[in-house]
Amino acid sequence: MESILEFLNSERTLILFTGIIGSVSLVAGLLFLIFSNHKSFAITMLILGIIEMAVIFPTYIKYQQKIDAKISTYESGNPAFTKAETISTEKALKSFFRLKLIYGILIVLLILIMSFLSSKSLLFGVFTALILHLSFAITIDNFGEKYTNKYLTELLKD
Repeated sequence: MESILEFLNSERTLILFTGIIGSVSLVAGLLFLIFSNHKSFAITMLILGIIEMAVIFPTYIKYQQKIDAKISTYESGNPAFTKAETISTEKALKSFFRLKLIYGILIVLLILIMSFLSSKSLLFGVFTALILHLSFAITIDNFGEKYTNKYLTELLKD
């Protein structure tokens, strides 16, 4: 039970952190829009921040329902719980790998494209904001993978 709660709380924390990054992106975008000449970067940061906040905060608010559902399923003594959790956790680990690989490839491609652009180009600012967000996504996924791997190890012990 303790490993389930620890995993769910760590997952909830990562969701919150993602929402906070969206908020920071929104504020940074506003500040760049007001005090800087990098309008494409600022607007991209604003848009990405709004998207992240719109997707993540409702997920965070509803996450307690997921925690309660998993706990009640576990406490009911459902024998299929561990097997189902193991399968979904293994899928999550594969997803983390694929996402980080895709993000990394996108970062490399964006950097290569940026090497051919002027630093005053509209796309240069857009790509810079995308690279920042992709790098944060990789960081969050690294922590998510760590906690998911730990959770899988605990599940396999039972």
